[in-house]
Amino acid sequence: MKGSRLIRLADIPPQPWKNGGGITYEIAADPPSNPETKAAFAGFRWRISRALIERDGPFSVFPGMTRWILLLDGEGFTLSFSDRAKLHVIRRHHPEQFPGAALAQCRLQAGPCSVLNVIAREDIALRVNVVTSHAPLPSLGHALISDHGVGIRLDERHVLNVALPLD
Repeated sequence: MKGSRLIRLADIPPQPWKNGGGITYEIAADPPSNPETKAAFAGFRWRISRALIERDGPFSVFPGMTRWILLLDGEGFTLSFSDRAKLHVIRRHHPEQFPGAALAQCRLQAGPCSVLNVIAREDIALRVNVVTSHAPLPSLGHALISDHGVGIRLDERHVLNVALPLD
């Protein structure tokens, strides 16, 4: 991709989760998926999406990947992994990292939650962080995608920055 583009998050079409348990909205991916096929979950190097978690259940497994999840709205949830580890995702706008191959069961704290997901191949070094920014772009409800990264406005003060690898 050359240059930058601003996308409106509300314009992104829904896709079913890899495990069929919910709906996701792909914000950006390399290579971009084709929502008409199962290729949405095969062969990508990295992917950023938002999703609504409406009920308890299993998370999709992504072998060979690293995952980050960020709570946007709701009271949070706990991921229980097959090795008995637990990850409590209860702090809004705080990226939590875990292995994509991990078998995880989600238990909601108190109702549905919306999240952002970042998934990348383990051999790709992405930097995923939230910064305080009053810059005009990206505006609320938008993502700014460039050759170097993706910025997603979380609220008036915070932006999720995903620094992409240089090819």
